[in-house]
Amino acid sequence: MLGPFSIDTYLPAFPAMQAALPASETQMQLSLTVYFIGFAIASLFHGAISDAVGRRPVVIATLAIHAAASVGCALSPSIGALLAFRAIQGCFAGAGFVVGRAVVRDLFPGDEAQRQLARVQMLFALAPIVAPILGGWLVAHQSWQSIFWCLAAYGALLALWSHLALPETHPDHLRLSLAVAPLARTYRRMLFDRRFLLLGAVPGINFIGFFTYIAGAPAFLMRHLGLSSKDFAVLFIPGIIGITAAAWWSGRLAGRIAPRRHVRWGFTVMAVAALVNLVISSVWPTPLVASPVSSLSAGAGDVPYAALAAYILPIATYTFGMALVTPVLTIKLLDAFAAARGSVSALQSSTHVALMAFTTALVVPFAQQSLPRFALTMLLSVTAGALVWHFYLRSHPDSP
Repeated sequence: MLGPFSIDTYLPAFPAMQAALPASETQMQLSLTVYFIGFAIASLFHGAISDAVGRRPVVIATLAIHAAASVGCALSPSIGALLAFRAIQGCFAGAGFVVGRAVVRDLFPGDEAQRQLARVQMLFALAPIVAPILGGWLVAHQSWQSIFWCLAAYGALLALWSHLALPETHPDHLRLSLAVAPLARTYRRMLFDRRFLLLGAVPGINFIGFFTYIAGAPAFLMRHLGLSSKDFAVLFIPGIIGITAAAWWSGRLAGRIAPRRHVRWGFTVMAVAALVNLVISSVWPTPLVASPVSSLSAGAGDVPYAALAAYILPIATYTFGMALVTPVLTIKLLDAFAAARGSVSALQSSTHVALMAFTTALVVPFAQQSLPRFALTMLLSVTAGALVWHFYLRSHPDSP
C-alpha cells in the first residue's frame, strides 16, 4: 500500500504546493513523473536482490529509506528539492509490491496463489481510497508538509512491523547469483521473450485508462467538475470498490473457469464502460455539476448526484473489468519464469511504472484539457490492451 499512498495522498495538495514552493502545474506533474522513473529503474533490482539475499532484508531496508526520503520531501524549500526527494521515494517505494508478489508465489501453488493475489489486490485497493481523503483533510486543516510527515511515519511503522513479523520465504538453496552479468542475461532473456512482452504489457496498458484519472484528478475533479480538495473520494471510492469487488470475484472464480474466459469477461466489461464513458463525456462535454458547489462534504448548495454518477460510474465499472484481468495474467507471467520470480516480478513492475511515468508526462497533460479527452484515453487504453492480448492468444493458441 505504500506505493499508492506515495502517489495519491498529496494529489489534493497540488494547488497549495504550487503556491508555496512556488511551482507550475507542469512542475507538479513532474513530481509524479520523477517518482515513477525512480520506481521503474530501482524496481529492476529489488526482485533480483531478493532472489539473491532473501525477501525480508530487502523489504525492511527499502521501507526505512523511503521513510527518510519522505522527511526530505516535508523539509523541501523549493520545487527542485522536492523533485529530488520524490525521485528517492520512487526508488524505494516499490520493493514491498515487487517482493510481495514473489513472496505469495513462494508460499502458494497455482489456483491458491491467484486467490491470495486477489486478496492482496483487495487490500492494495484500500490505499487509493484512504490516501486522497486523508491528504484532502490534511491540506484543508494543516500545511502540505503534514502529508509527507504522515508518509514518513507510515513507512517507519511498516519497517518496524516487517522487522518484527515478516518471515523469510526464499531459502538459501534456491537463491540466485547477484552478479551483474547473470542478472543482465536474465533480463535480456525476458525482454526478448514474447510471453513476457505480451503478458507483462497488458495490465499496464489497461491501467493507463484508470490511472489517467488518478494522476489528473486535480483537473478532473476540481477544474472540470467544480469540486474541492476534500472531495477526491468521489472518484477514488467508486473506482476502488470496482477493483475490490473484481478481486473478490476473481478469487472465487480461480480454478472454476478457464483463465482465457476470465480475461475475456474482463475486457468486455472494460470496453462497454469505456464506450459509455466516451458517449457521456461527448454529449455533455461541460460539467453537469453546478459551479457553486465547492465541497460535497461541506454540503454547499444542491449537489446533482445523478450528474456525478454519470461521470463516475463508468470509471468504476472499468476498474472492475481491469481487476478481473490482472491476477490471471500475473500468475501466467510468474509461472513462465518460475526460477526467477523475483526478477520477473521486478521487471514487470518496472515496465508497468515506466508506462505510468509516460502517462504523467505525456498522456495526462493531453487528457486533462477536457472531459472527452479523459474518456478517449480510457477507450484507447482498453483497445490497445485487447489487441496485445489477441496477439498473445495467436502466438500461444494452446494457452488455457
